[in-house]
Amino acid sequence: MPIANVNGVSITYVDEGQGEPLILLHGLGVSRADWGPQIDHFSHSFRVIAPDFRGHGDSAKPDGDYSVPIHAADVIALMDQLGIDSAHVVGLSMGGMVAFQMAADAPHRLRSMTIINSGPALPDDSFAAKKMLWTRLLSIRLLGMKAYGRKVAENMFPGEGRENLIELFTAQIASNPKRIYLKNLKSLFGWGVLDRLVGIAVPTLMLTGDRDYSPVAAKQAVVAAMQNARLVVIADSGHGTPIEKPRETNEAIEAFIRDVYATG
Repeated sequence: MPIANVNGVSITYVDEGQGEPLILLHGLGVSRADWGPQIDHFSHSFRVIAPDFRGHGDSAKPDGDYSVPIHAADVIALMDQLGIDSAHVVGLSMGGMVAFQMAADAPHRLRSMTIINSGPALPDDSFAAKKMLWTRLLSIRLLGMKAYGRKVAENMFPGEGRENLIELFTAQIASNPKRIYLKNLKSLFGWGVLDRLVGIAVPTLMLTGDRDYSPVAAKQAVVAAMQNARLVVIADSGHGTPIEKPRETNEAIEAFIRDVYATG
């Protein structure tokens, strides 16, 4: 597996296929492995890059700072090393936040972006937001990473018949060093690029499961505020849409990128 030294940190990544660059950005506490169905599918027609963020997967886990802007800077630096001027970027959850940060900081590096079950901000100035963070921090400290991971996985994959996915994600989250996971978790609350949202002109697909943590209406409001965005809802899907519904996810991304070229 290729490894790049990015901003002083070793980043492990997948680099498969040829064609237009397509970068896949995973969520908090998981890794590039979750993009398996997308890597297999899109590498037939795209050059697919799927990194592990610092502190995740097989990448280095330094005991330093973590934040959405730091992850975004790492992705851009990796693009520089790989000779990629611009790419289609797909981000799930925290990966979607990183994509929004890239679109705000360096829009010329994105040909399009697909935001899956994510948004342009995670405020920490309300009681509900504070409660969410406190609940997660307390769960980790009282229950440990494995029991906490189980609760997260069950919330990600609601409904019947998801036990295999729940077991897989429980193991992934439990494998995180607690200190590093907490740093990444805390860094998400209070992050946002809402004040720059109306200026983002990158063609954007907001892709959401109908049973994601935040309601479809919240994603529709983001789309309405942007210059060049659309919404696609995938039925019978929670927060882990690309894993639960890979065919529907892949088809939606493909159709969106085709339209980007048709209208570009």
